[in-house]
Amino acid sequence: RFKEQQKLQEIENAQQAVSDWENYVDTIQSVHKNCTEPVDWNQIENTEKPNEPKLESKNELIAKNKLDNFKPSIFDKLFGSTQKKINRLKGLLEQAKTKDKKEYDVNYKEYLDELNNWQELQEISNGIKNGETDFYKKALQYFDPFSDISELGTQISFNFEQNHIDIDLHVNSLDNIPDYELKQTTTGKLSKKNMPKTRFNELYQDHICSASMRVAREVFAYLPIDYARVNAVAKIINTKTGHLEEQPILSVIFPPQTIDSLNLETIDPSDSMLNFVHNMNFNKTKGFSVVEKAELKK
Repeated sequence: RFKEQQKLQEIENAQQAVSDWENYVDTIQSVHKNCTEPVDWNQIENTEKPNEPKLESKNELIAKNKLDNFKPSIFDKLFGSTQKKINRLKGLLEQAKTKDKKEYDVNYKEYLDELNNWQELQEISNGIKNGETDFYKKALQYFDPFSDISELGTQISFNFEQNHIDIDLHVNSLDNIPDYELKQTTTGKLSKKNMPKTRFNELYQDHICSASMRVAREVFAYLPIDYARVNAVAKIINTKTGHLEEQPILSVIFPPQTIDSLNLETIDPSDSMLNFVHNMNFNKTKGFSVVEKAELKK
């Protein structure tokens, strides 16, 4: 009985391991599918300015009402506790005023935060409308879509122009790609074997193309620009010097309309590059080679 349970557990574990592996392989080549909802700058521009809060005296009014309507009972008169009760109600009135002031202070602090936020977004929205590149940068800093960039690369840098952005994406290394394949045998056991070099390279190629497209999509969600050039930069051996250097291995010019015209759920990320002006030198057995940055034909 115990052996049977153990065997079932092993089969289940194997199933889970294969499932996790498949999910991971799928994820690294489909990062382009997710993206932030686009920002509606017109809506932001038409957002009303926050209203300054008023000091409300609701606690004070309740306490004052109790004090004004206090009528001593026969026992209060008998035991001389009338004044004591009046003093207590006066004390409660002061506490109520303090409570109202505290509530107002909290509301006022929230109002100042909202006002700051509102002013900042109004400025950014206005700057974007006028095509001011400083505000392109501020919009990306404000919304920070690349705060968790690990699935796309290690770091990212921008160069802002009036109608486009030049982006260097320092991509994830080959270590992020599994070099093994997991399958479940007919008896339910876990089988692990080395991934063929060509499949490994193609998986990495898909990951780099997918991540590059995702970066462009994130930028288009915030900025109304004509195109984004994404340069995927990796540590690669410079054949002239023999040293590892940060070099572009893919450079793509993405116009937003072209991305919108694709079915992102079903494209092959590497094949989809044919829709764009791009430079990529890739070989199934050797992987990527260094390329020049892509240029739009004048």
